[in-house]
Amino acid sequence: MNTPESDRDIGSTWDTAATHSQLVWLTRKRAQFRFRRWLDRIRSPRRIIATFLAILFWFLYVMFFVLVLSKRDPADLDRLRLWLSGGMVLYAIYHAVRCLWSESVADLELTPAEQLWLGGSPLHRSTLSTYRIGNLFTATASKTVLLTIVLSGDVVHIERLALGVFCSLLLLDIVRQIVQRFVSGLDLRQQRIARVTSVLVLIAIGLQVVTRVLAATPLDAPIWRYILNGTHAIGATAECLAIQGFAIPWIPASFVATSNASSLMALPWLTLTALVIPLSIVALVAVDRWAIHQQDQQEQRLLRSLHHDSSGDRNAGKARIHSAGLTLTFTQGALSRWCSDAWPMMVRQATSIRRYRGTILFSFIVPAMLCWLPLLRGSTNNEWFYTVGGLAFYTMLLAPPALRLDFRRDLLRMQLLKSLPVKPFSMVVGQLALPICITWAFQFVTLLVATAVLRPGVEQWLLWTLMLAALAVFTFAAENALFLAYPHHPHQQGLAMMLRAKLTFLGKGSVIAGSIALLFAWAVLCGKLLPPDIQRYAFVGGAILATWMVAAVAVMATTWCWRRFDLSFDLPPQ
Repeated sequence: MNTPESDRDIGSTWDTAATHSQLVWLTRKRAQFRFRRWLDRIRSPRRIIATFLAILFWFLYVMFFVLVLSKRDPADLDRLRLWLSGGMVLYAIYHAVRCLWSESVADLELTPAEQLWLGGSPLHRSTLSTYRIGNLFTATASKTVLLTIVLSGDVVHIERLALGVFCSLLLLDIVRQIVQRFVSGLDLRQQRIARVTSVLVLIAIGLQVVTRVLAATPLDAPIWRYILNGTHAIGATAECLAIQGFAIPWIPASFVATSNASSLMALPWLTLTALVIPLSIVALVAVDRWAIHQQDQQEQRLLRSLHHDSSGDRNAGKARIHSAGLTLTFTQGALSRWCSDAWPMMVRQATSIRRYRGTILFSFIVPAMLCWLPLLRGSTNNEWFYTVGGLAFYTMLLAPPALRLDFRRDLLRMQLLKSLPVKPFSMVVGQLALPICITWAFQFVTLLVATAVLRPGVEQWLLWTLMLAALAVFTFAAENALFLAYPHHPHQQGLAMMLRAKLTFLGKGSVIAGSIALLFAWAVLCGKLLPPDIQRYAFVGGAILATWMVAAVAVMATTWCWRRFDLSFDLPPQ
C-alpha cells in the first residue's frame, strides 16, 4: 500500500470512468449483501436486545424534539452559521493533534480485505481515495439526520439545512483523511516540530476559552455556572476571526444551511459548495501522493543507514536484546505463580503500553487538570464532589477510548486468541488488567492531590478511592463485554456505529445517574435504620461492597461473552 506507484502511473493520476463505474457496482453489491446480513442479524435472538434499544433510541430522540426542541426560541442565524463552520475547524484541530501524537496512522482506513483486493489491484491511489470517501456517505447521512432534527426549528428551508450539514460533515471527513495522510508523510524531526506546534495551538485555544469563562463568570459562582459558561466560551472561540480564517472551506456550506433567502439568491453558495467537495478530493489525492513519496524517501534513508551500521553496534544491540529477554524471564518466573496463564497476555499488553506511553500520558493529563480546577476555590464541600464527579465522568467516558488495548483492538486476532491454551477468565484478566491499573493510577493521583488540598476526611477518601476503582473495573469489563457481544471494526462507519455510540453514551450516563440515586437511598436507609455510631461505617462499607459486587458481575459477564464468542457468526465482514 505504501510503495511508489509504478511507471505506468507517471503522468497519469486518475483511472478511467469505466473503472470507477465498476468500483461503484462492486460497492453497491457489497452494500446489498451487508444490508441483507444486517436484517438477518437484527432479527436473530442474539441481537434482539440491540434492535429494541436502537428502535427505542430513535423513538425517544424524535419525541424529545417534538416535545422540547421544537418549543425553544430560534437561534440567531449569523451565530449558527459561524458555529457550523468554526465547530468543524475545532474538531479538525482536535483530530490533527490526535494523529500527531499517535504512534501509527491508518492508511486511508481501509480494511484488511480492501487492502488485499483493492490495494493489490491495478488501481490508482486516487481511485482508492475516492472509494474511501464514497464509503463515508452512509455515516455522514446518519449524522446529518440527527443534526437536522436538532436545528430544524432555526431555519425555514429544511432541505437546504440538510444539504449544508451533509456537505459540511463530508468535507470534515475528507479533511480528516487529508490530515492523516499528511501526518503519515512526516519524518521524525518534522513530527517533533508539528507536535510542539500542536501543543502551542491547544494552549492558545485553551487560554481563549479560560479567559472568556473568567470574564463572564463571577469568582463566587457555583461550578455549574462555570460549566455552562464554558460551553458558551467554546462557541465564542469557534466564532472568532482566527478560527473563521481556517473555516473558509466550510463557509459556503454553512451559508447554504442557514440561508432563508430565495433559491436564486442561494444559488452562488450552492455552486461554491458543489465545487468545494471535488476540490478537497483533489487535495486529498495530492497529499496522498506526497505522503507516499515521503515514506519511500524515509525507507531509503533507513536502508542506507542500516548498511553503514558497524558490527560493534549490532553486537551491542544483540546484547541489549539478550539482557531484556533475561529480565523478562526472571520477572515472568517471579509473578507467573499468582498470575497463572494470564501473565503472558499481560506481558503482551505491557509491550503495547510502552509503545504508546506518550499518547496514554497525554490522554490523562488534560482530564486530571480539569478535575483539579474546582480545587482553586478552596472549599471542602461542593468542590470535593465536583472533583469526584469529574473523575467518574472521565473514568467512564474517556478512559476506555484512551486505553483501547484489550479485546477491542484484537478483532483480527480473535482466531489466534481462541486457539491459545488460556482459560476464558485468565484471558479476560490478561486483557483488562493493565488498562485498569493505569486508570487506577490516574484516579489515585487525582484524588490524592484533591485530598491534600481539600482535606475531606479519611472516610471520604477511602469511600471514593475504592468505589472509583470498582467503577474502572466495571467500565472496562462492560466495554469489552459489549464489544464481544456486538463486535465491529476499529474504523467502521455507518448507522449502526452511530447508534452504538449514542446508546453507549446514554447507557453510561444512566449508570452514573442510577449509582448516585442508589448511593443517596443507601445513605437515607442507613440514617433511619442504624444507630448513629455505626452509620458512617455501614454506609462506607456497604457502598464499597455493592460497587465491587457489580464490578465482579461485569467481569463474569465479559468472561461469559468471551466463552460464547463464535468465530463463524460474530466476526463482522471485512
